[in-house]
Amino acid sequence: MSKNFFAKLNLNWRAYLAEFFGTFVFVFVASCAVVSDKLYTNVGLVGIALATGLALSAGIFATVHISGGHLNPAVTLALWFVQKINTANAALYIISQVFGSFAAAFLVFLIFGAKSMEFFLGGPTLGVDVSVQTAMVLEAIFTAILTFVVFATAVDRRGSGSFAPLTIGFFVVVASIAIGNVTGAALNPARAIGPLVLSKVVDFRLLVYIIGPLAGSVFGIVYDLVFLKSKK
Repeated sequence: MSKNFFAKLNLNWRAYLAEFFGTFVFVFVASCAVVSDKLYTNVGLVGIALATGLALSAGIFATVHISGGHLNPAVTLALWFVQKINTANAALYIISQVFGSFAAAFLVFLIFGAKSMEFFLGGPTLGVDVSVQTAMVLEAIFTAILTFVVFATAVDRRGSGSFAPLTIGFFVVVASIAIGNVTGAALNPARAIGPLVLSKVVDFRLLVYIIGPLAGSVFGIVYDLVFLKSKK
């Protein structure tokens, strides 16, 4: 009975493990870039942006054939909105991504020690005098653009699917340069949840990186209605 139940839901533990490892790699590299910039060398905004975007590209390339390479709860939610993934798989994908985020943040702490807590274990932070409302709106807008890029390259069969991981990573690079000093350019709840929660940041700042990206993921519905449904 249980075997048939799992088969009907099309559950795949390898896909969840791939989402865990892919998100772990992405968050770990991005967080290390931030912490090393603060503690040791001047990596700079562009260096952090390149590390973040290219780590995401690498993670997607490594997992796309196993899980689809979401590595982002906002992307998973956008695909769930348009019924590209069922509810059970979407929930397990997001859980796997969040666990990957916590594992990455914990490893950053083990490597860099208590000093890294001063910089929120490399998690995104708001710029000086940046309001919560401004940050949330920017995170939503840039996540909506990211969702557009994901759908146009990886979901839409007319897109250049083989180049999707690079295109997505490149957008994260330019987004990080554009708003990295303003919001930290998370565009991904998993990028923030692990580092910030382990740094004991559980106030409104964390909500910026949850509500903003999840609001931006709604653009997946727009793409589906305007471009995919019209094609059919």
